[in-house]
Amino acid sequence: MPIADKIQSFIDRASWIRKMFEEGARLREEFGAENVYDFTLGNPTVEPPPAFHEQLRRLAANPEPGMHRYMPNAGYPETRRAVAERLSRESGLEVSAEQVVMTCGAGGALNVVLKTLINPGDEVIILNPYFVEYKFYIDNHGGVPVEVSTRADFQLDLEAVAAAVTPKTCAVIVNSPNNPTRVIYPADDLR
Repeated sequence: MPIADKIQSFIDRASWIRKMFEEGARLREEFGAENVYDFTLGNPTVEPPPAFHEQLRRLAANPEPGMHRYMPNAGYPETRRAVAERLSRESGLEVSAEQVVMTCGAGGALNVVLKTLINPGDEVIILNPYFVEYKFYIDNHGGVPVEVSTRADFQLDLEAVAAAVTPKTCAVIVNSPNNPTRVIYPADDLR
């Protein structure tokens, strides 16, 4: 059965970071893990602390009622409350549990945000260089990625960003520290 053209184009343009990760796995098989160093993904190499394993054993031996059921789409209410309280304390802003949505990783969070904001044909500004998955995330929700170059030192070119904004712009993705450059944008630029 043939694959849809759009999905085939995604496969053809798939993330080179993932391709390098898969190549690293192949090289470890061929040459041994002690001879191959994988710097492709933010994939933890440090195992969880013993307390984490103990808690897992405790929960497996004495499961709390309902712990194996589906949770609310936005996450467990008590977790959302705890996150909101911490964000409020650390930021000085008032954050409520209703404003917190738990996701599986940053990619999951970005997809939730983009699905919430993008109407078909809306534009999303991404700062070049950018994390390679951003275009896929935007396209998945019917958006149009608009690349805006940063300065030679990879700092924000605020004039270029302002010039790229159109009536179709619904979002600007800014991550700091930037992936892949590691540049941290000054607070004044972010304001």
